[in-house]
Amino acid sequence: MALRPTPKLPHGSITYHAAPSLGHRPIATYEAEVSRVKEISERLVAMIGQPFDSKKVREVLGSLGVKRVSGPGAFSSSEEIIWIPRASVRIDIYQAQKLNGLTGSNHPEDEAWIVGSVELLAPGSDDRIKAPFSGPLPMGLTIGSTPQDCIDAHGPPDLDEEHERPGFSGRVLAWRKEHLNLVITFAGQERERTMISHTVCLIGCIGAWRHTHPEVFAP
Repeated sequence: MALRPTPKLPHGSITYHAAPSLGHRPIATYEAEVSRVKEISERLVAMIGQPFDSKKVREVLGSLGVKRVSGPGAFSSSEEIIWIPRASVRIDIYQAQKLNGLTGSNHPEDEAWIVGSVELLAPGSDDRIKAPFSGPLPMGLTIGSTPQDCIDAHGPPDLDEEHERPGFSGRVLAWRKEHLNLVITFAGQERERTMISHTVCLIGCIGAWRHTHPEVFAP
């Protein structure tokens, strides 16, 4: 009797250590789901520097149970924070004139609100966040990754500092890339450290550090 060939898995499928239980789902379906979740973080980061579209954000986050994404309020200033607690996501948006001033970019001033920053969060980052972002992060990382995992993935950081302030003690790693900053924050001490935020933003958007660390955060 001739043997039937074993079906091949989809090209580019990736298995993650923190992947959910397979259960009774077919392997191909399971790996497609993992790839889909992986795309969420990458698709959000790809929105940086683009006009903000709440419908597109909702479509990207729909598989995480997000039914609605708010837009800027009628009386918003030149910058606004879009909180999406259901997905543990924060998106910072700016009007063109404000963003141009921060980043040195040249967006037309009549352009709609523009995405300047995307944060993928875990409890400890903000009281609104009750669960960690559930999907893989870019570069194969997860919210459960260690500082060394992040350094292995992104190379030596341009900033590596211990931070102590009221209500927070931890470590901050930051990288300056071609047009973007990557900032990953860990709370706790040594082996007890846990990632609480993974931020990707246009260089210049982290105003608090533009003057203290201009070589990393100033345009």
